[in-house]
Amino acid sequence: MSTNKILFPILLLAATLRFWGLTVSPPALNWDEVSIGVNAYSVLKTARDEWGKFLPLSFKAYGEHKLPAMIYASIPGVALFGLNDFGVRVTPAIIGLLAVYALYLLGKELSGPKLGLASAALLALSPWHVHFSRASFEAGLALLFIELSVLYYLRRSLFKGLIFAVLALYAYNSARIFLPLFFIWHFYSLRRFKLALASLLLFLPLLFTLANPSAKVRWNTLDTLNNEGFLMAVGESRRYTPLPNPLPRLIHNKYTHLVYKISLDYLRTFSSEFLFFDGSAQTQRSVQGMGLLYLFEFPLLIWGLFSLRNKRFTKLRSLLLPWVILSPIPSSITLDAPSSLRALNLLPALILIEGLGLSSLLSWLKTRSRLLLVTILLFVIWNIGLFTYRLLGVYPFKYSSDWQWGYKEMIQEVVKYQDQVDKIYITNDYGEPQAYLLFYGDKNLIRSYQNQLLVDKTLDPLGWVHVLRFGKYEFVDFEGTEVATAIIRDNPDKKILLVTGFAQLPNEYPRLFEIKAPNWAVMFEGALIGGVR
Repeated sequence: MSTNKILFPILLLAATLRFWGLTVSPPALNWDEVSIGVNAYSVLKTARDEWGKFLPLSFKAYGEHKLPAMIYASIPGVALFGLNDFGVRVTPAIIGLLAVYALYLLGKELSGPKLGLASAALLALSPWHVHFSRASFEAGLALLFIELSVLYYLRRSLFKGLIFAVLALYAYNSARIFLPLFFIWHFYSLRRFKLALASLLLFLPLLFTLANPSAKVRWNTLDTLNNEGFLMAVGESRRYTPLPNPLPRLIHNKYTHLVYKISLDYLRTFSSEFLFFDGSAQTQRSVQGMGLLYLFEFPLLIWGLFSLRNKRFTKLRSLLLPWVILSPIPSSITLDAPSSLRALNLLPALILIEGLGLSSLLSWLKTRSRLLLVTILLFVIWNIGLFTYRLLGVYPFKYSSDWQWGYKEMIQEVVKYQDQVDKIYITNDYGEPQAYLLFYGDKNLIRSYQNQLLVDKTLDPLGWVHVLRFGKYEFVDFEGTEVATAIIRDNPDKKILLVTGFAQLPNEYPRLFEIKAPNWAVMFEGALIGGVR
């Protein structure tokens, strides 16, 4: 059978898993997706971001200063389908499909069509990659650029390889750590010292980021050394160390504990719990109830690792060894490690190793009984079926409230009454309500938001922007029913719309609407106070 006759069904399968029910699972757009969509739409219409900056290379967004690649890549999808859920998610789905094809080309370049097809098939089915192709995660775009960078390097087109490497650096911050280290190691091991030295230049965007105070917000959020819980753990260890001073301080300080934590988190990235059984503890970062990889991938991974010892695969080994070893570093140096998102760069290397194992296994199975082949095939189908059921059947319902579900429905209710009231108070319990207002509300609000005349905002100590009010909209921290009662008391002559979270609206006021997530969690309650005009 020709390569194309096998490749086409693989790409069709990859497209099906990435596009089917794209706006159903994950069940709603998260903050980052909404921000990417709003900024893409804003640039499309005005050539400026939501804060009014002209064609920026760093998008202020919520104060964390997003890298630009995903936002600019999302403009065609938003232009074609509009500022809506599908318009935002069509871009990562296409990126995911292209990543499957790019891995086929990479495997083919490394060891021939068999490895390319096997690797493409495994990535097409991968729970880890499918999940991150169905929502607008910047890491997915960086992964595609990394694959293309390595591909063109293997084809001895260093200029094209460098272009895609630079694009990866402007797609996701993990690439700014992994990619320079990867090329430095790889070139140094091949004694290509000039290229290794040139790879140091890839660190410049990272150094620029760390030197720019306005771009350090996200790093400060993930900074382990200054985390209160981490520092408390260091102090606790000192108190329970039965040694004379200054030994407890020398043994237990934030630097020794940091080395221990990074080492432990690095190893946890390769643990069976993380890769094969539990996945990410953060519900937005993986389909819950299963690992990032299928159980049937484990023997393929082991088989592929043993196959790498063969001298025929020296080229493959010299590329994959640094790839596997260095990929977990961006995840392990942050607070919430191991992170399936920041360690996503690891996936293509694992898949290529598994592809090698799959190629060897298929050759071995040709001489074995049909019963063994059927048994293996049924186990594989069971794994894939379980993932598909959890992805489309369980995940969008059970974890809907974890995806800020209900903002769309709430904004639709608010729009009905916004011209009939004097003020609208919206809870910010679930974070960034102003972004959802811009995304799902009247698109003219984006132009008003850009000029900042009606926006009242503040910065927290970490540098994150918190919008307090925008025109007649105010975004409030409701605590119990006291805040709502105070708002009603302070606006005796005004007609107001209150939108609160669960159990934050006084019982004496009738609910205008109640919005429940598919898992039955009450997300929003709304009430009109003072009647309508």
